[in-house]
Amino acid sequence: MLRASEKRKFPRLNAYHLVKYRPESWPAEKGFVLASIKDISAGGMQIVIDELVPVTSLLTVYINFPRLPQPLPCKAKVKWIKKAGKLNKFVAGLEFVEIDDLCRKNIAESAELINKIIKEKG
Repeated sequence: MLRASEKRKFPRLNAYHLVKYRPESWPAEKGFVLASIKDISAGGMQIVIDELVPVTSLLTVYINFPRLPQPLPCKAKVKWIKKAGKLNKFVAGLEFVEIDDLCRKNIAESAELINKIIKEKG
């Protein structure tokens, strides 16, 4: 049996980056909504959002990630969602279902490098 620390397939990076997203069920003219990333890995991310989005919803997401020259487009599935404290916000766990391999690699390398630096300073 895996311990909690061993369950993750990809290392996570605590981050604060902006994303814009739109559930695929929304009409295109409704546009995108801004949110912030809580953490990110090559397999998915947690985002802080203002509205309750149903679990299993598919989202079109554009991530502003520092190592990338332009926002990263991807598709993600809402795996879970919960209220964020007493605020009128929610934290959603997303799993990437469509993402460019090079972008996934850049996210993984960034998470690994920054986590290694933090550990060494630790």
